Amino acid sequence: MGADIAKFMPSDMRTRIVQDLIVEMGIRPLSNAIGVNSKTVYKYKFGSSCPTDETMMRILAVAKEKYPSLLKEYIDELQDDFSVALDILPKLEIRPIEKPRAAVPKVKKLQRPEVQKREVPVERAAEATKFAIYENLGVSNPSDRMTLAKILAVIQGMQIFALADVAQKSNAPLDIVKKYADMLIKAGYVEKTSSNTYRLMVKVQM
Repeated sequence: MGADIAKFMPSDMRTRIVQDLIVEMGIRPLSNAIGVNSKTVYKYKFGSSCPTDETMMRILAVAKEKYPSLLKEYIDELQDDFSVALDILPKLEIRPIEKPRAAVPKVKKLQRPEVQKREVPVERAAEATKFAIYENLGVSNPSDRMTLAKILAVIQGMQIFALADVAQKSNAPLDIVKKYADMLIKAGYVEKTSSNTYRLMVKVQM
């Protein structure tokens, strides 16, 4: 067990493990077992706080000792998430970003002196590495970065996308996809084109 596994668990999985243990043990017995006060465990229960890697290591140790079958379910889920991430990346078809065509001046004949109207060429989409996006969004947890990488890989292949499609293809919960979509919009990486569709504004270097 240990911190090596704990650090790869995303925040939503940590919260669900604690909630399951609270159902089995109660808040106070769990807080005594992992060495934190009951108010902290109460915050874990409602998702207003998330266990650190060190605390999560103790939580996993309690689960291994008292509820090994429950722990196995979460370990299997974590392994499945890694497998899906590894399977998705090589299969995605990344569409090349078309270069804008050169603008052709338009001349309109009037009685007045001729005035040329030129079309403004569309600027080429910017590029950003996934690591730059992690830093800009403040995503530092390795497991959260892995989840975001799966989402970025999917929307990179789709360009214009709906959140439900991204959730299905990335195997990420819809609420997590929506959270990262909102963050990407605020950072200028994604644009909302309609009530249900979004567009990637940059080319992501995976």
